[in-house]
Amino acid sequence: MPGFVAPQLAKLTDVPSSGPNWVHEVKFDGYRLQMRVENGRARLLTRKGLDWTDKFPEIAKDGGALPDCLIDGEICALDRDGISDFGALQLALSEGKTGGLVFFLFDCLFAGEHDLRNLPLSARKEMLGEILKHTRSKRLRYVEHFAENGSAMLAAACKAGMEGIISKKLTSPYVSGRMDSWTKAKCRGGQEVVIGAWRGTQDKLRSLLVGTFQNGRFVYMGRVGTGYTASVAGDLLKKLKPLRRKTSPFAVAPPRVPDVNWVEPELVAEIEFENVTSDGIFRQAAFKGLRADKPAESIVREVPAADRPSTERQAMAAKKSAKGDDVVLGVKISNPDKALWPKSKLGPAVSKMDLARYMAAAAARMLPHVARPSTSATA
Repeated sequence: MPGFVAPQLAKLTDVPSSGPNWVHEVKFDGYRLQMRVENGRARLLTRKGLDWTDKFPEIAKDGGALPDCLIDGEICALDRDGISDFGALQLALSEGKTGGLVFFLFDCLFAGEHDLRNLPLSARKEMLGEILKHTRSKRLRYVEHFAENGSAMLAAACKAGMEGIISKKLTSPYVSGRMDSWTKAKCRGGQEVVIGAWRGTQDKLRSLLVGTFQNGRFVYMGRVGTGYTASVAGDLLKKLKPLRRKTSPFAVAPPRVPDVNWVEPELVAEIEFENVTSDGIFRQAAFKGLRADKPAESIVREVPAADRPSTERQAMAAKKSAKGDDVVLGVKISNPDKALWPKSKLGPAVSKMDLARYMAAAAARMLPHVARPSTSATA
């Protein structure tokens, strides 16, 4: 078992991959990590191989109960609705309160000395399930996959407030790098960027000027003016001030404003945005958090197969694409458009198909309770 394996990455698409042997998983908003367990000791490695074991001591301790293995997953903080929240993850790390974080596990590369990478995904996930039977930890969770129509799955994920979905081919091996056998579709545009400047004073942050590397050049892609709390802005300024420089780091400097403060392009941030203009500028960009797991020079613009529509148009397109498909998880839904709950102040009408898709999306969390009811329950 090697010390580290470069992870397989997903290609960005506007429309979820579908067809024979394609399945879909929830896309999480956290830190992608690899867990290497050997002789009762677990190590947590970033996608670049950095050792982050000390950052997540509780997860590392629980991982030590597993047999020797090398498994792939994502560490997340969950909100009250069970949705991954990157900002909450950043806060947990900064405060050292990591006991409530969850490690979602979706692939197994090695089981003991057995290299599983050339096996199909279906076999690797079966082995992952067997390995996780050795722990009752609530922090280590197996990621279910669904063979539902990809567009329907994306629509359900967007409606639930999730990040999006990852589509994978069940028959494919595990291959390091960005491969066609894994694709991702997002509910809202998202991108890692590098900070090139901030607007404001020494003690106040108004916005960030950000960019990505394109063909070795640091290219300006716009301003990020929302998403900061007072504490987040203060923490950002502490990290930005030591990086100040006199000139623009961008290959082509953006129009200068009086209160701009140029910095060395070293800090990586994650943002979300509405769309990208024809000249490559983010619209309605919001800050989500800093990413310490990725070097600045590795940050490039992610370009999907087609221009990304707005969140609302994408959700409508996904629902429209799935409207003619009245099968959910292999079950044909009769009268799928029948309204079970009428439109009200709480929200739009809910149809039979809406309910079926919701149940499909929630199945991974509900079924364990159905299969193993409380021992105190009466017949």
